[in-house]
Amino acid sequence: MFENTEIQKLTTVKELILHQVGEYSEGLIKKRDEVLESRKEMWREARIAIRDFDDVADLYLFAEEVSRNEVVYDAASKQLLKLKKMLNEPYFARIDFTEEGYNELEEIYIGRYSLFDEATGSYHVYDWRAPISSLYYDYGVGQASFTVPGTGAVISGFISLKRQYQIEKGELHFLFDNDIVIDDKFLRQELSKSADAHIKTIVNTIQAEQNKAIRAQAQTVLVYGPAGSGKTSVGLHRLAYLLYRDRNSLTSAKVRIFSPSPIFASYIAGIIPELGEDDVQNLDFSALLEEKARDRRLFHGMYQQIEHVMSTQQEDERILSLHMKYSPQFLDKLEYFIASYNPSFEDVYFNKTKLCDSRRLLDLYKDRTTAGTLASKTERVITFVEHAYAEYFKAHKQSITALFNDIYGDDFSDHEIRIKYEEEKSIVMRDLKNRLKPRSSKLYERFLRKQKLAVDAIKSEKLYYEDALMLFYIDILTGQVPQDKTVKHILLDEAQDLSHLHHRILTKLYTASHFTVLADANQALYPGINLNNIAELQSLYPTAQCIPLSKSYRSTFEINKFASQFLDNSNPNASYTRHGDQPQIISAQSPAASVIEILQQLPDNYSTVGIILPTAGTAKEFHGKLQKVYPKNPLRPLQLIATEDADFAPGIMVMAVPFAKGLEFDVVICPGYSPPTNGLDKRILYLICTRALHRLYLFEGELK
Repeated sequence: MFENTEIQKLTTVKELILHQVGEYSEGLIKKRDEVLESRKEMWREARIAIRDFDDVADLYLFAEEVSRNEVVYDAASKQLLKLKKMLNEPYFARIDFTEEGYNELEEIYIGRYSLFDEATGSYHVYDWRAPISSLYYDYGVGQASFTVPGTGAVISGFISLKRQYQIEKGELHFLFDNDIVIDDKFLRQELSKSADAHIKTIVNTIQAEQNKAIRAQAQTVLVYGPAGSGKTSVGLHRLAYLLYRDRNSLTSAKVRIFSPSPIFASYIAGIIPELGEDDVQNLDFSALLEEKARDRRLFHGMYQQIEHVMSTQQEDERILSLHMKYSPQFLDKLEYFIASYNPSFEDVYFNKTKLCDSRRLLDLYKDRTTAGTLASKTERVITFVEHAYAEYFKAHKQSITALFNDIYGDDFSDHEIRIKYEEEKSIVMRDLKNRLKPRSSKLYERFLRKQKLAVDAIKSEKLYYEDALMLFYIDILTGQVPQDKTVKHILLDEAQDLSHLHHRILTKLYTASHFTVLADANQALYPGINLNNIAELQSLYPTAQCIPLSKSYRSTFEINKFASQFLDNSNPNASYTRHGDQPQIISAQSPAASVIEILQQLPDNYSTVGIILPTAGTAKEFHGKLQKVYPKNPLRPLQLIATEDADFAPGIMVMAVPFAKGLEFDVVICPGYSPPTNGLDKRILYLICTRALHRLYLFEGELK
């Protein structure tokens, strides 16, 4: 059935994997015993009374040795886990490549992880992220080349064979040769699978344009494209690629993923470890505020803001206000106001002697550098006053002693005199610091009054989301929240949903970080908040390499064609041709009852169903009606996604449009459908429709 050489190759690879599994398992047992014994020994040593500095130094070296052993043990454990995973699918592709100037043909097998044979000094399988593996994704049979990152060296040659495999549980099911990057049959089979509770890796189906984005050498990239083009997958695989490429300088601890919501975070959970790296911390802006904001007041979340915008028929005072607050013009004025802020100073005295002149303090405070913040200006003034007090005490210690002895009628020791002097100084310093470090709420209140805006919202016990963000931004501008320079790379998904304020917060807080920015301007739903075109994003990340993704792979051809009619341009999205059922528009007097009928007809392998409505209010209402008539089904439990901390799980999920961002379902149902009459309605329908993998149902009729 298969070539003997291929059977022999698979056998050889599996034998090597099993051999290494045995070696690592045996080594781990020994290493674990060593680590445990080292810990016990360290505790025994620590319990003995430390006599001198040498004992402390010896104990420190002992602790370092224990830590090194634990690091080695942890690395070996991770490698053992990779090897065990490789037993299921050691590799998925092969290319035969002859380098230019050489006659020797090299058979390059490509897998999720690499497999190196120490005995022969050769690779049996190359990691999909290795430079040479890019040949598989970028070229067909013929002339080909790849660039070695970091050196710029280009290796050229000829590909004489491209082969794909399906190996499951260590058994070869089929293989085929092809002259393109990914065989249509194989890709169609992958795309036809039902959705899972988590996003899948795409290492064996990465397309050429996706590979370009994943392996882009620019430090910051902006990837944009239609729904279903694989932006999220590309972003996650790019993180895994960067962690592999820059493993000497970049670790998972230095990387962050900013997700549109916690439900989306649960959907992508585990993908980075699946790609062979330590997991990466996932954040959203609410979590960022709770973690770092100096003002710990309660605040409404982003989805409360979105719900208000989507549910309000006409623009009210809050909507008009937040549109203004999110505008770049408003933010520019705020930055200028903060940079121009000058506190009122008074002369600094001890007793009747002037130590610092108020004009001198103001001169010190005024910043003459482009990098100065309120924090650095404040530190300069405080240091100056502290120094003035210290110099005065040094020069006038006798008179200060006489003064305090006279005031208190006592004969104080030198130590007591120093304490009394510091007490007097602390009163002055407390007043000075209050002038130098006004709370962000005070600065914001002054600025709003200057802009003739109401300040009632920031005086309430629970802040609006936009005001909580603004106070946090002021904390960053004033240096009250320090820049986080430990983070070196950020993956920012659904970037079009974030306002100018969100983006400025990220770029000013994480000044040492590069970015991978993912966006689709057609999914910007919230007027006055979102960025409605890619040019705006480009202006926010001016050094970014812009990489478009042109083709959609998620939905069937029929669903994608239907969804494209809601775009402003007349040209439908380019779509991978995977055919399926036509979307159905169903007239229903009782949408809840009609939805039940559809649900009962669905194949069992369709495990995820999204019932998506415009707002959280309409979703809750429809879920209540559906719950009354839905027969319990353990295969498809019914759940309401009405809060941002819910998890993505198999079953039937009733949710509002904002919670569906970035997600995909086997089946999507849209109750209360009517032909859109404006641009916002079109975008909402576009987003709803493009969540569907295989089937799409739209029910006309009021939600009753």
